[in-house]
Formats: sequence, structure tokens, C-alpha cells
Amino acid sequence: MIEELPRDEVLGVVDAAVEDLLSAAGVAEPPVDAIALAQKHLGMVVCLDRNQPQRGRAQRAAGKPQIYLRPEPTEERHQWTVAHEIGEHLKSAMLEKVGIAPGETPAMAGESLANLFAHRLLVPSRWFAEDARNCSHDLLALKQRYRTASHEVLAWRFLDLPEPCIITVIDKGTISRRRSSGGWVKAHALADPERLCQERVSQTGAPQEIRKGGWTVQGWPVHRQDWKREILRSVVDFE
Repeated sequence: MIEELPRDEVLGVVDAAVEDLLSAAGVAEPPVDAIALAQKHLGMVVCLDRNQPQRGRAQRAAGKPQIYLRPEPTEERHQWTVAHEIGEHLKSAMLEKVGIAPGETPAMAGESLANLFAHRLLVPSRWFAEDARNCSHDLLALKQRYRTASHEVLAWRFLDLPEPCIITVIDKGTISRRRSSGGWVKAHALADPERLCQERVSQTGAPQEIRKGGWTVQGWPVHRQDWKREILRSVVDFE
């Protein structure tokens, strides 16, 4: 099963599929428009259907894959949906690259592969590591360059970079997701420097950086009229 394969091997196959698609489409820099790629280079039909009960399920009509989109509050949601469906469209070829026939893998494994593809299509590895380093991992600066990716998609991509870190998403003052790279920190609760950074971001509505007790914590606001979210990137110096 795909979960049992070396992660680096799977990611290499996904990155190669992204590279092939971007090269064929002549995309030389971000942002990546997944909707344009689907329509112009893969012959897929993308349309808005207000009556569609499920978002983004691809169907076929007149021999062409069709992606139906529900109305969404942000354009990034549509971009993610289409990027995911491109991953589903290319899933069989990617599975073959890692030696798995499509019928041999359960639905969840394929779904995970499509998710990996969507993250890496909207935030391609070929550019992201250098861009993140050049802007000191500033999420808001990266969002300006990778406009079609959501703040959260960009933040999770920090976990794929060489420097271990923790990414925390906080919605209305409550941790909704928290993950670390390298498996080196698993505590769910915020450390004191993280809590301080989150409070300052929430109160000021502006990015903050806290250096305290061996922690470096960057925090960013993603505040909208009906939605208040903060995203933290935390790095710990163990020495």
C-alpha cells in the first residue's frame, strides 16, 4: 500500500508529476492557476453548479472530465478543489510510478495522493524552498507570490523544508490543527512563547515574531469579517 512506501519516494513521484505538468503548460513562475491548467492543458471542463451537492467531484460528459464547483467564499477554495481533481485525474499514472496498480490501493490511499499533489501543484517544490528562505519564511510575503494557494496550504508546505518546525492553525482562539516536521514535537498545547505570539497577533491583527526561551515563533493573522484565524510557525533551538 502507498502508506507503506518510503515517503521520499512518493513525494518524488508527485513532484515529478507536477514538474511535467508545469513544463508542458509553460508555467515558469508562481502563481499556479490550477483552473487554467485543467481547462487549457488537460481538456477538463470546470463549471460552477449551484445545485451540486458535492464539491469538486469530476464526472465525464462528451468524453471530457468535468469538475463541478459549488459557490465558495474564496477563490483559493476553487483552486484547491481543481488541483485535487487534477491529482485524481493523474492518480493512476502516479500509482504506476511507485509500482501499485490502481485496483490494489484503497480509496483513502488514493485520496492522500491527490491531496499531496494539490499541495505541491499550488506550491511547487521547484520554487518554494528558495522563496521561503529569501523572505525569511514570511507567510504573508509568500501569499503575495503564491496567490492561488490559501494561507493554510502555504503554511503546511513549511513542514516539507529542511528546517524542522511546528505549524499551528488557531481558529477563534482554539487550536484546530497542529503538526510538526520530523516528529520532534508532538505536544498539542501551545508553549508559552507560542501563546504570547498568538495573543499579540489576535489583538493587533498584525504579524508578530517572538524569540524567547530557545523558541522563535512567527505568527500571522488570517482575519475576515466572519472568520478569525492565526497561523504560527515555531522553531526550537535545542542547544
